[in-house]
Amino acid sequence: MVTNKRYENFIVFLAPLINSVGGIAIDLYAPSIPSIGRELDASPSLMQNTITITLLCYAIGQLFFGILADAKGRRPAVILGLGLFLGASVMAATSSSIDMLLAARALQGFAIGACQVVARAVLVDTVKGPRFTVAIIYLSLAFGLGPVIAPYIGGAIEVHFGWRYNFVLYAVYGLVVLAFVMAGLKESLPVERRMPPFQTLAGYRAILISHNFRSSVIILGASFSAFLLWNVIGPYIVQDRLGHSAQYFGTTALGVGACYLTGTLINRCLIKFIASGALMWAGAALFVIGASVIASSANELRLPTALAGIMLIAFGQGFIFSNALARSMSLFPDRAGVAASLQGCLMLAFGSAACAIASSLPLPTNLAIAGLFFALFVVTLIGMLSLDLSRKAVIA
Repeated sequence: MVTNKRYENFIVFLAPLINSVGGIAIDLYAPSIPSIGRELDASPSLMQNTITITLLCYAIGQLFFGILADAKGRRPAVILGLGLFLGASVMAATSSSIDMLLAARALQGFAIGACQVVARAVLVDTVKGPRFTVAIIYLSLAFGLGPVIAPYIGGAIEVHFGWRYNFVLYAVYGLVVLAFVMAGLKESLPVERRMPPFQTLAGYRAILISHNFRSSVIILGASFSAFLLWNVIGPYIVQDRLGHSAQYFGTTALGVGACYLTGTLINRCLIKFIASGALMWAGAALFVIGASVIASSANELRLPTALAGIMLIAFGQGFIFSNALARSMSLFPDRAGVAASLQGCLMLAFGSAACAIASSLPLPTNLAIAGLFFALFVVTLIGMLSLDLSRKAVIA
């Protein structure tokens, strides 16, 4: 696709904007979970599953919209996704029962699958050369900043306006992004390059047989879950059991997210001088140290100790996640779009399962919380050892 500089600049702005919808949609309302549960008469585990169901449907949506974007084009796929997101946000804001809210969150999750798939695809289609690398960094930051900043904003909204306005903000944000898409996004996939669904599905099968791809996805799923877990279990621990405000929880989530971003940025600087495998093992060491810090207040529920350990774990994920992602995407340079769609789906499905398990547990003490993170560390360790063994086998 031949593009002029002005339109390319617009796409470098628009793609991260589209991708940011997925980032904020996961947990903006997390600080409101206890108050929503009280109003809708829903148990803590059922309320925590509003995040779980979003992740599961997000995973399914990535596959669906990946196929749709390749078969029918980028523009119709993202317009459909944003339209569904807008409708689901209005539905959530007006929910009168937990069943209605769960249905709205499921639809939101499915819809944002379009955002990540299409944002990445239009950059690949439109931006070429060294600028593409810069654009991908913007794309990643736009998504990564969402789960970091969103709970803090959501906490302030809960305190000053009430939980329903979190979903009003979703609707307004979705409408703004949809307006930019409708006004400026051109179709970037020519008709002759479009693929029928069966061809895309065949690509998924070819990628799944790769041992290294499966190992990378295991690491990514565990790392993503470790970063997200506090936003699932934290609201009830901080607000209901320890008596702090929604805004206070939002501040703790901001601190955890800031540690993850700091780790990611430091990793980006060190990768020029240190092998990615060594950095991943450094992240794994931080992971187990952080879990040990949480467990140090074994039979108590102590927020300072738990939060210090979780922040250390989040910092370590900045070294693990970035490098595992780069490795998985480098395996299929000629099928990067299909690989990214499948990898995102499996990672989110793993996160959904981890969140569902965490939501079902009472977690009365720091030791119980540490147990969750130790379990994720073991899964990460299995994935990393599998990658190392595979690499040695290839060398031999």
